Amino acid sequence: MRAGRFLSLTAALVAVLYVHTHVAAQAVPARTLVEQAAAAMGGLDRLRAIDNLVLTGFGEYLNQQGGSALSPDPHAPVKSQFATDAERVFDLRNGRAVSRDRRASTFPFAINRPPERTARLETGAAMLDHPLPAVLAALDSKTRLGAARTEDGVNVVEFTIEQGATLWLGLDPVTKLPSFVRSVGPSTTLGDITTTTYFTGYLPFENVLLPVGLTATMDWRNLTSMKFDVDSYRLNVRNLEPFPAPRARAAEVRKATATKLAEHVWDVRVDASEDGGAVVEFADHLTMFEAYNNEADTFARIDLANTLVPGKQVTQLIVTHHHFDHSGGLRAAVARGLTVISRRGNEGIFREMVARPAVTFPDALARNPQPLKFVPVDEHLVLEDSLMRLDVYHVVGHLHMAEAVFAFAPKPRIFMEGDFTTYNWDWNWWGGAYMDNVDRYHLDPAINVPVHGKVTPFKETIATLEQQVQNAKAYCAKQFKAGIYPPGCPAQYSRDKR
Repeated sequence: MRAGRFLSLTAALVAVLYVHTHVAAQAVPARTLVEQAAAAMGGLDRLRAIDNLVLTGFGEYLNQQGGSALSPDPHAPVKSQFATDAERVFDLRNGRAVSRDRRASTFPFAINRPPERTARLETGAAMLDHPLPAVLAALDSKTRLGAARTEDGVNVVEFTIEQGATLWLGLDPVTKLPSFVRSVGPSTTLGDITTTTYFTGYLPFENVLLPVGLTATMDWRNLTSMKFDVDSYRLNVRNLEPFPAPRARAAEVRKATATKLAEHVWDVRVDASEDGGAVVEFADHLTMFEAYNNEADTFARIDLANTLVPGKQVTQLIVTHHHFDHSGGLRAAVARGLTVISRRGNEGIFREMVARPAVTFPDALARNPQPLKFVPVDEHLVLEDSLMRLDVYHVVGHLHMAEAVFAFAPKPRIFMEGDFTTYNWDWNWWGGAYMDNVDRYHLDPAINVPVHGKVTPFKETIATLEQQVQNAKAYCAKQFKAGIYPPGCPAQYSRDKR
């Protein structure tokens, strides 16, 4: 009994001490916590005396927010881009930053993109994923500080900047230094995306402690979206290179054009991008091929398609594969109540995408919530009524997309595809897949309707594709001679074996 009473008293004492410690930590005002961080970094007066900060280094960035892997499986290897010759300039006096770097894909890509140095202007929340501008912004007189809390032992201060964005600053309770900054941004495929950028390896630079490692993670599949190694910091640099002008806002209204290809089949394409695909008429509805790019483009194509045949509306959408450019309009299509047809292996990721909230940046699905209606394709799905037959097939042998479909209208002999080929690609790393699928399913196409580019006769399509394969082989040979071994080389072409 005495032992039991002693253990009970000990447990009660521990609980009291825990509550006291927890309340004490919570009782520290948010401003005090941020001021402690400024003091730890070198002192608030020192930080406010910095006009600009220039960092250089190298990094790696996730491609398409992780939505371009070979398969939609959460364990599939993601694709990324390396950034070299990287520089980031924070113009703290004028509330802006610019990122400059050269990016190269770590995977074979269809377009020859020399790693030219590009510049991206950043303002507002976009420039606060670094502790120096974040701490200064949190202590700005126009910023509204929220309550402090703890998260995994780290003090977290919520703050809302003048432009309206709310962020969260994590502060180490021992060193007082910033541990992370968290923000919410929009994604056409995933709704609201929460990104947490962690800061590691603080070292002194001109009497200011700054991190030499930055790593960002997303709240989707816990993916790492950015890794950056700093190899220099400079403060108060004179004669900064001019900043790029702000980018003009994209047009809110996107326009599409419809071209009749055959009886009951149209090509409906967004004017500004040459991206789109077929719309097929059935007895009582229309079926659209692909929801490419984003909400605006998808609505432009749906709205135009709905005018093609009086009394008939788009009710079905065929999505070729999960890549986030090709499924960029998925949430928009679901908001319109469309039934989605795709490879069975894509159902899981599509449900993930549709289920995500978009509260901070509401999209069409947030404004009009609808459930995902999904029709799976295994090997072959036939869509047929008294007016039209459309065959939807599993894509085989395409090493760019493992869970993909294409469609074929047998009567007009129209082949509908995404990422098989495009007339203006420089290279084709998967060129054999087109004819491999034609042969496998015993098809006889006359016309090719791609998602990218333009409609072309079948013979022209194959001739262009084969030239792109030869271009890829020549590119690899040239690189090998120079002692460079790019991803995708040597180019593989399955038709060489026949």
